Amino acid sequence: MDLPALFKDFIKQQKLLPDSGAPVLLAVSGGLDSVVMAQLFAEAGHPFAVAHCNFGLRGGESDGDEAFVQSLAEVLSAPFFSRRFDTKSFATAQHLSVQMAARQLRYEWFDKLCRENSYDTVATAHHLNDSIETALLNFVRGTGLAGIKGIPSTALLPGSAAIRLVRPLVFAAREELEAFARERNLQWREDSSNASDDYARNFLRHKVIPLLSELNPNLVATAGRNLQRFSDAYDNYRFLLNAYLGDASLRIDKRRLLRMPAPRQALTHLLKFNGFSGEQARQVMENIDRSGFELEAPTGWKLLVDRKEILLTPATAKEIPSAIKIHHDDLMVTLPEGGRLFITPADRNAGFPDGKDEIIADVDKLRFPLILRPWQPGDSFQPFGMGGRHQKLQDLFTNLKVSRLEKANTHVLVNGDGHIVWVLGYRPGELIRVTEQTKRVVRIRLLRSSA
Repeated sequence: MDLPALFKDFIKQQKLLPDSGAPVLLAVSGGLDSVVMAQLFAEAGHPFAVAHCNFGLRGGESDGDEAFVQSLAEVLSAPFFSRRFDTKSFATAQHLSVQMAARQLRYEWFDKLCRENSYDTVATAHHLNDSIETALLNFVRGTGLAGIKGIPSTALLPGSAAIRLVRPLVFAAREELEAFARERNLQWREDSSNASDDYARNFLRHKVIPLLSELNPNLVATAGRNLQRFSDAYDNYRFLLNAYLGDASLRIDKRRLLRMPAPRQALTHLLKFNGFSGEQARQVMENIDRSGFELEAPTGWKLLVDRKEILLTPATAKEIPSAIKIHHDDLMVTLPEGGRLFITPADRNAGFPDGKDEIIADVDKLRFPLILRPWQPGDSFQPFGMGGRHQKLQDLFTNLKVSRLEKANTHVLVNGDGHIVWVLGYRPGELIRVTEQTKRVVRIRLLRSSA
């Protein structure tokens, strides 16, 4: 197996790295996976820096990992960053598990490093085995179609508006990484906690997967192909469902819906993008023949079962205090607290802004008039880079540690179809993403009040 060649091909196919050749921040623990990733980056000639988190959970072992990674960075002539955390104290103070505390600390620090050093991409060394374990965990705990696709190759860094998180090894099995490491005589550190069955993932790794491998000795390769099939099938499902039902963002044809083999599952999928729960989708199906049946989602969207259609209505400007309508020919609007919003045409090839105080959008995906309004409890949106998944704004604010005062002054930009396309000051939405098919681009910039 020519791992370096496959590595380059995967990065190119998935468009994981900046075209500009800008350096990438590599998350390196010192374990096999991250050491191989650093070596592959070095052999590919792509510039990178190394970041290491010392969570202080294994005493001298943790300090030894840090020293090892620093030495590795020096050998590879890469800038090195390290940070020590009191993870257990943070976990106790924030009422989090140690694993979740470490995850939050890690990503917050990566975000800070990127902003201070002008990196726009962070790479982690998740591989195919990790992706299989994730799919199995999701399956055991309960999931929809999206949850059995495994780990995606790219996403947004958690808590960040514009920094990309990429996994350039997710195509490769762990045994392939180990074979490459031994071929190159690479050294790495073994994490003693990996031998424990205390965590669910380790239980799968050490107990369940070996048993499954007795049924299929080629389990990892087979599962990898399955994950790709699931991902392709999910993408096809979304495409065909939208094509069959037409523009289902505002109205759903009852006759066509009921012709489907599993109408409730399809309805659940469609309604979740407007903030309706699976339980609410069940109620709609039970009352599908009851004209006049109504429901309201926490997001403010309203649903009405009509004679032939299920009608969806977004919260309107009349229902929301301080809402401002923005028409297609508006160039500037003033926020209630004195800030301003500027809307100007932009070059399609212009660099992507930070997503906090400035965004770019596909003009043809905007539905005027746009609504600028204060955020409301129950609001949710599809954050840029999260593969269409929804997130409640309250959860976004919690993850970013937004203060009560900052939340009170936060506004959202709402498309004419009711979907939030930008949480001003924090993160843009997925729905207005600029793609290769985009013909017209608009730049929307927030100028904060100096008061």
